[in-house]
Amino acid sequence: MSNNSDSKPKKKERKLTEAEIKRKANFKAKEAALLEKGYKRKDLTVSIAKANFVGVLLTVPFVAAILAGYYLYNGHFGVLTLLKESSPRYFIYLAIVFVSFIPLAVIHELIHGFFWSKGAENGMKDIQYGFIKEQLTPYCACLCPLSKKTYIIGSLMPMTILGILLGIVSIFVGQLLLLIISLLQIMGGAGDILITSMLLRYQTKGKDVVLLDHPTDCGLVAFEKA
Repeated sequence: MSNNSDSKPKKKERKLTEAEIKRKANFKAKEAALLEKGYKRKDLTVSIAKANFVGVLLTVPFVAAILAGYYLYNGHFGVLTLLKESSPRYFIYLAIVFVSFIPLAVIHELIHGFFWSKGAENGMKDIQYGFIKEQLTPYCACLCPLSKKTYIIGSLMPMTILGILLGIVSIFVGQLLLLIISLLQIMGGAGDILITSMLLRYQTKGKDVVLLDHPTDCGLVAFEKA
């Protein structure tokens, strides 16, 4: 390492929780076993900031499709009508959206775990939930290897169920509140869709590939054996 590299300030790492420390040790043990068998490591991780920014851009087509469908089917969004009403119903809408954020975030992670557990060696026993206080981010992690298909399905299901499907329901019932919640849930899947796009673009050079959730970062690690 050059002197210039040594002089650069090191990025301050956040303090890991006890669960993350154990998960990191579990990951290291599995990594060592795979490397010993001739696998090579390829990280497919991204920062929370990049996941939220770039991922949101990837959700734009889904958001636009739901908005277009709602307007074409109902002929309006009902925003002006809502604002003109004598009773401040829009304050109630805002309160419901705000209050629903936490339970829906929890449900989002539960959906991850449910679908990943279907491909996990020990089912739900291999699924771990937690919360990163510094980033105000709940998470779901799988402790065992998953197939590419299982990982992708488990990653996209929260956005599909809470966002896209709820958005379709909002179109046919003409309910603005459901529309707003569905759009927020689609954007809430920004990190998931970004990681999925990275995994889909990842071209394996060998046929034997093992996917492991990264123990502390957003994303996964691919182990490939030629």
